[in-house]
Amino acid sequence: MVKKINKYALISVHEKRGVAEFASQLVKFGYKIIATEGTGEELKKYKIPFIPCQKISKNPKCFDGYMKSMSFPIESGIIFNRLNPAHVKEAKKLGIKQIDIVVCNFFPVKEAMEYSKTEVKKNVIINFDFGGPTMVRVAAQNLRNVLVIVDPSDYKKAEKAVSLNEISDKLKYYLALKAFEYVLNYDMQIVEYLKGEKK
Repeated sequence: MVKKINKYALISVHEKRGVAEFASQLVKFGYKIIATEGTGEELKKYKIPFIPCQKISKNPKCFDGYMKSMSFPIESGIIFNRLNPAHVKEAKKLGIKQIDIVVCNFFPVKEAMEYSKTEVKKNVIINFDFGGPTMVRVAAQNLRNVLVIVDPSDYKKAEKAVSLNEISDKLKYYLALKAFEYVLNYDMQIVEYLKGEKK
């Protein structure tokens, strides 16, 4: 008898529009949800079950929360190649959860700048997102195995594909390209900010 492989979806979003509905559908399709703290609070409102990200990452609460999602278990669960028997064997040996869907969008640069005005040190750059872009890049790189969603307007497309178990290469490439463009745009906003700050 073949052991059933648990399916996991990692959700970490600043823009929470539609995320509870999408997450509830993923649960119906048999996915276990891994959520970061803020997203978890949103899912709680709708009684959607989830696993706190720190339970998977094993990261301690430290450094003002900047290391909540950055970890070997999380990134490994996204990046390992399901089509490579050696990777699958290693993942099993290491107890890595197979994360097949990553839903992530970032704390906007403009909001980080506004937020930082209230801080004594006005340290804007520390409020830019780095864990989210890392997860998105890793997921987009492994597009053959992982769906990455950065835009709430794509929830319905992804939901339909997952429900039918017909995730086409076209959809994978569309979402991965959109993810890389999203990260690029985010990074360029940071570059423009830093250029403006350069003395």
